[in-house]
Amino acid sequence: MPILNNKDVIVIIDAWSGGKYLIPAFQALGYFCLHVQSPFLPAIFVADNQLAIARSDRHIVHDGDIETLLEALQPYAIKTVLAGSEGAVGLADRLSDALALAFSNAFELSAARRNKFLMQEQLAHRGVASIKQRLIAHSDELQPWLASHNRWPVVLKPVQSAGTDGVFICHNVAQTLQAFDSILAKNDLFGNPNREVLCQEFLVGEEFVVNGIACQGEFFFTEIWQSQKQQINGFPVYETQYLHYRNDASFDVLTAYTAQVCQSLGIKNGAFHAEVMMTVNGPVLIEIGARVAGGADPYIIEECLGHSQISKLVQAILHPESFLQEIGHPRDFSDHRRAAYVYMISPVTGRVQCSPETRFIAIDGVISVNYHHMPGDIQEETHDLLSSPGVIIAIRDTPALLNRTIAEIREVEGDFYHSGLMAE
Repeated sequence: MPILNNKDVIVIIDAWSGGKYLIPAFQALGYFCLHVQSPFLPAIFVADNQLAIARSDRHIVHDGDIETLLEALQPYAIKTVLAGSEGAVGLADRLSDALALAFSNAFELSAARRNKFLMQEQLAHRGVASIKQRLIAHSDELQPWLASHNRWPVVLKPVQSAGTDGVFICHNVAQTLQAFDSILAKNDLFGNPNREVLCQEFLVGEEFVVNGIACQGEFFFTEIWQSQKQQINGFPVYETQYLHYRNDASFDVLTAYTAQVCQSLGIKNGAFHAEVMMTVNGPVLIEIGARVAGGADPYIIEECLGHSQISKLVQAILHPESFLQEIGHPRDFSDHRRAAYVYMISPVTGRVQCSPETRFIAIDGVISVNYHHMPGDIQEETHDLLSSPGVIIAIRDTPALLNRTIAEIREVEGDFYHSGLMAE
């Protein structure tokens, strides 16, 4: 016998990467979850999409016709529409606006929440610290901008991608021209042609990830990560991210600035994931996504801090009064446990002879190993976040113990590249 109900429905678009945790989080509380798949499915998210299909109460493949999609949603009592990954932000905004949902963001600023050029322009318009930049469509415009900017290095990137896809750090004119042509020759991660290239100043300082949840224009910051990167052949490659929180240095400055960013971009409700550089002159936004952090494992933050973006987003949607009350009464986190994401960085391309997971998981403090290959696969040389062969997550009680664990991870990793790969 079929089950009939009039429950509120949670619509999640592209529940991929960090967004894959959204469906079970709401279903655990009895909510009906409808998953919408965007017209373009990046190869890197095929497995996540299959998981979303299996988990969701209903799955819809969007063909690009917004009216057809709205008609399919019409029978449901929709409580909210959420973007599960970066490419879904625009569609989530359109649906929320068309359905007049309360838990939504300012629709007139939707483009500025996705387009990285418009994002920085909006900050500058609001008097919030931003990046010097130029949007360039033709290479003959490039050298005049370089001459007027007159500082090296510079950053070139697609206007609407994610995960360091197509991001180049260039130190001379030849590198800049090569990067410019490379970006225009490819589609971005979400299948959109790159018709223009965003050229920006290179920010010097400490890089941080600031994650949180907005509700009715108020902000709860779930965690901060200090990012360490290295440059490999002009590409920024993630190395390690360390968990920071209240009582740690720069927390108040970073969160106050990120709140200004959210206000400037109309982020009033929902998750946000900001990359911020702490420069000598203060924090400056690199970019922000109006969605949960990609690739994040909520277990880490729940274990260390007792909350996560996933749990706080659920609370903000279902129980906004409790969410807002907790903002006004923050807990003391001075003794929180320490955690780190350690990204594998392969110096070579080779055929995998054996998998390193068992050696990593045996290290004291390692709680998760996600190696992306199987024996027989070709593991590519790392040149960005998407080509990292894997990520190891560690939790320890003190910074000193955490650093000891990371050193052991790097030792095992180096040995694996020497003995576990066959050169191609």
